[in-house]
Amino acid sequence: MRVLTIVSKLDMGGIEKTLLSCLPYLNNAAIRLTVCCYAKGGLLEQQYKETGAEIIYFKRSRIPFNDAVQLYKILKKGKYDVVHSRFGFTSGAFALACKWLSIPFIVSVHSERYFAKPKRENSFILSAATRAWLALHKQLTLRYATRIIGHSKTNLQYYTANRPASDKFQLIYNGIDFSKLAGNSPELGDEVAQFVADSNCTFLHIGSFREPKNHLYLIDCFKSLNPIKEKYKLILVGNGSLFEQVKRKVALEGLESCVFFAGVDQNITKYLLIADLFFFPSIYEGLGNVLIEAQYMKVPVCASGLQPHHEATHEYYHQYFFDPYDVADGSNKLKDIIRHIRTNSIGEEVTAQAQQFVMENFTIERMAGNLATVYKTVGRQ
Repeated sequence: MRVLTIVSKLDMGGIEKTLLSCLPYLNNAAIRLTVCCYAKGGLLEQQYKETGAEIIYFKRSRIPFNDAVQLYKILKKGKYDVVHSRFGFTSGAFALACKWLSIPFIVSVHSERYFAKPKRENSFILSAATRAWLALHKQLTLRYATRIIGHSKTNLQYYTANRPASDKFQLIYNGIDFSKLAGNSPELGDEVAQFVADSNCTFLHIGSFREPKNHLYLIDCFKSLNPIKEKYKLILVGNGSLFEQVKRKVALEGLESCVFFAGVDQNITKYLLIADLFFFPSIYEGLGNVLIEAQYMKVPVCASGLQPHHEATHEYYHQYFFDPYDVADGSNKLKDIIRHIRTNSIGEEVTAQAQQFVMENFTIERMAGNLATVYKTVGRQ
């Protein structure tokens, strides 16, 4: 069985990492994956090839009809049993192309809402144009998609709200390859080891430096804890368009001695092993894979109170959820969780329960098995 999956670029995002972990299981189920990307040179591209995936490319377009024609041409050249788009909000044109060729089409929704750049959100004309553009995609997707998959309950509501229950909609939680976390503990490195040597509490954040991850808010919350006096340290893993802006803010606030920029690193286990606390103040998320990874490694988590985060974390940690626009709230919740860590209110019993929770709900085996079942089911329709 051949499945064409459409993604943006094979970089270190949650979608791409999760799909890569699914590949061996899909291969074992006799499902061969072709990945269609907008751009070449992603950090994970070689690993995809080594795992048996074929990679092809097509041009990014803002015009739905052009996207439909591009995909139509690709599908005419190759024989695919199913097409699976990872663009949850902008897949309408792909659905249309698959309809023309009578190929089953699946769309995955990975976020609770579409991310638009601030200039687009703040302009009445651009905002109206974006809403119309999204509405067109949504209408086409609802009409022509064979199956719509939400990777959290909240994500799926974009399509299911005010609609009757239907087999068209399905929930499949993201999966984590816990074996990679457990079996991957490379050397920390002298620079990081020296950085945390005198730390009284080491904070960790893993995520791309983009607006949804809320790094500027994160720095404000961290500063409010008086980290120099308290000897708190913050490690930021990732890269992105706001990287330099966040670095400038750290310097402006005089926090350079307290914040370590680790850059992009596929080996996150070494950071989770030294972290006392995982801080995740996103303004929106699909599910929050790194929250799941942190809990598996028994790191206490403090996160923004998004509905997907409620799904991804053990209920004990919900008391530390906060408003990602209110620095005082985030600061107070951080103080609470630090106090509870120090007094052993959060000890082995709590972290073990959280670990068990994620192992029962978010294994990569379960996710890959569910995907394989969907592919084989819709491929026979």
